[in-house]
Amino acid sequence: HLLSLLVGCVGMARYPGSTGCQKRLSVVCPGWDTEPVADCLTCVEQNVQRIAPNCSLQQAESKCKLPRPAPPAPEPTPLPLPPMSPRAGALRPHVVLWVVDDLGWANIGFHNPRNVITPATDKLAAAGIVLDRHYTYRWCAPTRSSLMTGRLPYHVLQTTNHVSRGFNMLPAKLQQVGYRTHQVGKWHLGMLETWMTPVGRGYETSLGYLGGGEDHYTQMSTEYSCPKQVVDLYKSTGPAIGMNGTYAAYTYNNEGLHVVENHDPSEPLFLYMALQDMHAPQQVPDRFSNMYPSPKYDTDYAIMNGMASCADEVIHNISTAMMNKGMWANTLLIYTSDNGGPAGRLASGHSGNNWPLRGGKTNFFEGGIRVSAFLGGGIIPQSVRGTTLSGFFSVADWYPTVLVLAGGDPTDSNVGMPPVDGYDMWPYVVGNVSESPRTEIMIGTERVVQKTGQVGGWNGALISGDFKLVLGIQSYAFWQGPVYPNASTNHAAETTFDCGDGCLFNILSDPSEYHNLATTQQGKLAEMRELFAERNRTTYEAPKVPDDPIKCEAYARNHGGFGGPYMST
Repeated sequence: HLLSLLVGCVGMARYPGSTGCQKRLSVVCPGWDTEPVADCLTCVEQNVQRIAPNCSLQQAESKCKLPRPAPPAPEPTPLPLPPMSPRAGALRPHVVLWVVDDLGWANIGFHNPRNVITPATDKLAAAGIVLDRHYTYRWCAPTRSSLMTGRLPYHVLQTTNHVSRGFNMLPAKLQQVGYRTHQVGKWHLGMLETWMTPVGRGYETSLGYLGGGEDHYTQMSTEYSCPKQVVDLYKSTGPAIGMNGTYAAYTYNNEGLHVVENHDPSEPLFLYMALQDMHAPQQVPDRFSNMYPSPKYDTDYAIMNGMASCADEVIHNISTAMMNKGMWANTLLIYTSDNGGPAGRLASGHSGNNWPLRGGKTNFFEGGIRVSAFLGGGIIPQSVRGTTLSGFFSVADWYPTVLVLAGGDPTDSNVGMPPVDGYDMWPYVVGNVSESPRTEIMIGTERVVQKTGQVGGWNGALISGDFKLVLGIQSYAFWQGPVYPNASTNHAAETTFDCGDGCLFNILSDPSEYHNLATTQQGKLAEMRELFAERNRTTYEAPKVPDDPIKCEAYARNHGGFGGPYMST
């Protein structure tokens, strides 16, 4: 009898003695035995009723604290990219990549001129090229990973906590051909190891925060696994001790000005400005929120759009400094959000506005992934200034586009890594071709727990031609108005929306996704589902690097309460 028990134990998937409690955890909190302990505990606390009667809260919490499997072997350190001569005839402009966090479609003046005050941004867009169909992921980090690697998010990062070393990021490739590279603001692409930080991935200097969000004034963050909050402000190779305590946009404004003012214009510059505005928590100096007075605008609206106006002031200051230094005439500005505005209560901030699009941040409706974007700078040919391009763009396209302009290598073929997904969009941008080379975008794909409690199915989206497929449960699905939020906004009335095995939209004729065609165009639905399944077979991301709350606490204690790459210590 004892021998049979031992044989049974050996056959278990991970731990001996699998119980009904463990099985239920695998359904409700998949990854409970491999994800960080804190993630498991959070899932348990949020799903007490779903776990019962198989588990009491105490039993589930004890399961969460079981030892984790051995961490994966460290990723090999890539060899430094050797210098190379830029391609003859390359334009080699200065490049400013500008990301406003959580900027909604209608949180910008050129989309909502009666209700949002962003004059500098509007002026730059009017003098450049507005990108009417520019697509991202439904939340922050996957979009940023795509910008830095040229891969669509499902080929680099959707749910993991860093970007694999097997990808050479854009700044490293630009350094290879003589660019000076600087990062300012949000990183969100890895914080546990030194090699994951901006300088570890190809930037000469950086000043910003390594996580995904924090207090705008104090820089206090809960995104580390430390038992207590830490200050998340990191400068190049260590905590930016003494620089915290100022509204973040002001700090990043000053750092951007410092980079420009100290740059030698004879050398090509790559400046990545990733502002914290307009991410939660909703905080902004009064002089910006006061631009939106009551009773027309309520407090949430005033603060959220005040953050947009603050971001507008920063881009005015940086672009003016480049103009004054004679750099603007040879500059390409790429301006984008990282996702749609967070309109629903399940999205951080819940005050973004994507009118007239449906949904917003955290879901795959157009409001969550089709973002405000434009190109500016003196490098834009006069013949195409003041125009709008309606062809598809993905954030992955900027990696090869920038590298071709820089005279670098737009490919990145490392063994075992997905190849670059992006297209060189410059011929389309300048009018040498009439149509975008991109006709398809695999937006994303994630395994989900269905309403039945079973693990399976997908939450994702795919665009192909005129059509878009949306799968799974979406966090919210309502449409906003030109002034949102307002006095009648009731987040308590929001519900999720289940697309199940597929909602189908013609996003060219129905950009606001009012009409689900799944029942009337079943042949097209089947075609899109088959294409999604085919693309889905190539999904890749690095396994999560395990963290350690004890090491995190020790790092903070030894660095004055600041966070940083504590797993490298």
